[in-house]
Amino acid sequence: MSKITAGVNGFGRFGLHLLKYWLDRTDECSLEIKSINDKKLNKEEILEIILKDYSVIFNSYKFRLSGSILQILSPNGNNYEINITNKEDADIPWIGKYDLFLECSGLNTLRKNCEKFIIGKTKLVAISATSWDSDSTLVYGYNHKNYDLKEHKIISYGSCTVNAYVPLANFINEKFGILNSDVNVIHNIQRYRMDDNYTLNRKFCTLEKSAVDLLPFVNENNFKVNYTVIPYEYTSTIDFRFQLRENVTQKMLIDKLTKSIHNGYLNNLYDIEDYDNGPEIFNCTPYSSVFIKDGIKKVGDNFFLQGYFDNENSVNRYYDLISFISNLLEKAR
Repeated sequence: MSKITAGVNGFGRFGLHLLKYWLDRTDECSLEIKSINDKKLNKEEILEIILKDYSVIFNSYKFRLSGSILQILSPNGNNYEINITNKEDADIPWIGKYDLFLECSGLNTLRKNCEKFIIGKTKLVAISATSWDSDSTLVYGYNHKNYDLKEHKIISYGSCTVNAYVPLANFINEKFGILNSDVNVIHNIQRYRMDDNYTLNRKFCTLEKSAVDLLPFVNENNFKVNYTVIPYEYTSTIDFRFQLRENVTQKMLIDKLTKSIHNGYLNNLYDIEDYDNGPEIFNCTPYSSVFIKDGIKKVGDNFFLQGYFDNENSVNRYYDLISFISNLLEKAR
């Protein structure tokens, strides 16, 4: 049986990470990426980004351009061909030709801008950003099994912070009950945007609204996000505070969290390290957040958790969601 086909619109940081994550997992995936479009980048520029990017390393793969086709030789000897286009959205030649339209440009987050992609063979537009009016926001590891083949045409995967907070908070609430919580994010900025982002910049975080929409125990009165973008290009930090309903010791929380991460609800979503060895080792981590066990502290009835996350590589949860949906579509054929 042929694989579920997809085209990617947008080859920025997210699209670059998605290509690498997919290539590393093609043997186990029912998804095949057939085309990439970027209205700002031509095929030569896309190839240059792949070969020279400092954070996503492809050195086990070989790439070459043959006309508009990006040819890829993988370490296991498999060959892949991806058609590269450089068109405005309305002129993308492969619209309607694939099962999935992977909207990764960061520009089309409104439903009205994505509806035009649901034509022909295309069954779903998956937005790699927060969308307030999509059919659903599906967070892998929390509510991804709510995907409905008939009802969902345009979905959002949330965001890097949404994926880092929501499954964790849901787990902690189920175990101990959450009275209130907050998140402190120190977020990086891409190298090419440094000139325009040379100082601290406090911003609204989509998590602050998304968590309220997604989690029944979170509301505007018991949740806050402090979100600061800094002129730094590597791994970001994300720290959590939870005030719990139950009387829980520090050891109890760490033990429950560690057990779930290693073999439970949070497995493959998060990781935990004993000590803080700095952010650099978490570049391209496959986890939504990596906690530092030594940094988990209890103060009164509040718990504080230190974490690192490669926000750009939150593509891992987007990939997991798309892979899950692809398996369902394949079975439904």
